Amino acid sequence: MNKKLVTKESILISLAVLLIAGIAIMSLMGLQDKNKNDEIIKIKQLISDAENMEASVYILPEAYTTSPDIDVPSDVADAMYKRVVAEAEKYYSAKSGILADRIQVLQMAVKAEIESKDYRDKNHFVKKINFISVDVSGDTATVIADVTKQSTTLGLVPEGIDMSKYKTSDKKEEMKPEMKAKLQEDIKNAPKKLVTFTPGGTMRFYYNLAKEDGVWKITSRKGDYLPGQGP
Repeated sequence: MNKKLVTKESILISLAVLLIAGIAIMSLMGLQDKNKNDEIIKIKQLISDAENMEASVYILPEAYTTSPDIDVPSDVADAMYKRVVAEAEKYYSAKSGILADRIQVLQMAVKAEIESKDYRDKNHFVKKINFISVDVSGDTATVIADVTKQSTTLGLVPEGIDMSKYKTSDKKEEMKPEMKAKLQEDIKNAPKKLVTFTPGGTMRFYYNLAKEDGVWKITSRKGDYLPGQGP
């Protein structure tokens, strides 16, 4: 009788232990899932913020975007170059080399805006980000996302240029050097009108990320326009 009682008690205890262990495992798995979902949310926000920065950080202050031929003072240019550095440091890793690369590219974009007398971007923004996949493994992650951007660009376009006057009668023959020189001179001297363009496109980006001091940073970013989606 005692043996039967002991056996029943042992079974009940074992079942209780298994139940408690099962609950603990399920709770741990639930906590892990929650933590992973939290990291995915942080990563998506980082990518979104980084792409918005990429789109807008090179845009000049409003006073210099109403026409491409407005000169930009050197102090404004210096402030823009410094802004690029400060913004890029928020999102890109200095350990992988991507930070230095993006700073160089974005500062070149600022320089192009300042030096161009024919075209200037008034704004540039992210219209939509479609996350294809976000895979997290410990302190590293990979992301694939389609990023759609659009800009408003102002251009000074020469008027009264008839291209047929500069071409030869032979369609296979290239424009003669003297006619090319005349065309360039006529374009330079022609009256210009201000025209607004709104180019846009969608690029698919592939990102690698890593945690640095507990904060996600982008370690690589590569992309290209989707077929038929270029500006």
